[in-house]
Amino acid sequence: MLTVVYGITSSTDMFMKSEFNHGNNVFACTYGKEEYQGQLAHSLEDLAQLDPTSISRVVICSEFVQDILKSLKSIHVDISKCFFFNHMREQLVPCDSLLTNSICTDSTLYAIYDLAYNLPCFDVITFIILAEQERLKQNKQYIQFIVLPSWNDSDAGVNVFHTKDDTQWRLEKVVKPMLSCLPSCISVEQPLNRNQIEVYQALNVVTYPDNYFQNNRQPAGDFKLLKRLVEENANLSVLTPPKQAQKIIEDYMRHYTQGKKLITLTLREYDANPEYRNSKLSDWLRFAQTLQGKGFYPLIIRDTYAMGQPLPSEFSHIPTYPAASIDVHLRLALYQSAYINMGIENGPLYSISYLKGARSIIFRRQSNAIPNLSERTNQNFFFKVGENHFFNDNQFQINAWMDDSFDNLLTQFQQLDESIQRSEK
Repeated sequence: MLTVVYGITSSTDMFMKSEFNHGNNVFACTYGKEEYQGQLAHSLEDLAQLDPTSISRVVICSEFVQDILKSLKSIHVDISKCFFFNHMREQLVPCDSLLTNSICTDSTLYAIYDLAYNLPCFDVITFIILAEQERLKQNKQYIQFIVLPSWNDSDAGVNVFHTKDDTQWRLEKVVKPMLSCLPSCISVEQPLNRNQIEVYQALNVVTYPDNYFQNNRQPAGDFKLLKRLVEENANLSVLTPPKQAQKIIEDYMRHYTQGKKLITLTLREYDANPEYRNSKLSDWLRFAQTLQGKGFYPLIIRDTYAMGQPLPSEFSHIPTYPAASIDVHLRLALYQSAYINMGIENGPLYSISYLKGARSIIFRRQSNAIPNLSERTNQNFFFKVGENHFFNDNQFQINAWMDDSFDNLLTQFQQLDESIQRSEK
């Protein structure tokens, strides 16, 4: 029985020296005319003349696996006989294990995050949750997210609240990574300009928001709809960090926490409304020290814009995780793995509400001096002072309507810790 070694490359040399080389080889390349160690390679046409029962396997030593498999299929070589030699890991991999899902337009919902009407920030989370519910309603298998620019061929766009550079940064570091934390997301695309949305319109695709092409000025994050879904007992906890991010955090915990319960402390240290919305740094660091003394493993996640700054020298022994400040996937994997997550309300912490089983204490101040913390905002988002947010995943996601003073941090933590322990008995 023959082994057909397909491809004359440096990988071929490595395969020939490997444990997978059982001898009795013939060499092949699509058009023939090449030699390997003095042996003329068969062309695809030559292979077609061989008795199929004489070929025990085909080992592909080339990166053009998809094209080669198509060629082999055309001469009736079954994929079950085909293997790819992965020289990077010195593995012989069955080609049928390399196949991806076939995807068609009809099985996909096209969710359009329109930057003419929506901000490049963690507000995108609400859009993701609602888009997933629409996918289920429409009985689609996948979601194609489209991040649509605010400009077109003839008109300039407008960047609200953020500079041009900051907007692009947030699209790449916040919006697109968050979109990919939905398992049904098949891809994220950002067209050159608004005119290119016409391509999808011509395909007559199903969109979210519904009827987008007839009315593109629909809110991407509709809290009225979110509330109705909660009242209908819809499952909103659909965010999942990628497996690679989960593995990295598992490795970190295995090497550093040493069995201690992980407590993430997310700081807000931003220059917008700092007197109302930023974390009280000294209180949080003092609290972190207290947690260490009680046998927990506190982990500081700095604000993205402060991640390059050191902590005050007296707190330099408290661990931080800078990667999570800049990588949304790692951040969500930490939040999912932690015993308790804590912070003052900010964009990244909003994701916790949609992580199945995650536990948290998120502090929220009140002030009519700024829109974000005003009574009007509470009403618009259906927030009730003193109560947990209606969209939280579980009873261990606490919204603490109070200042983030050291005493409040400690009291709220002790109460939730005791509540969790009681539930586990």
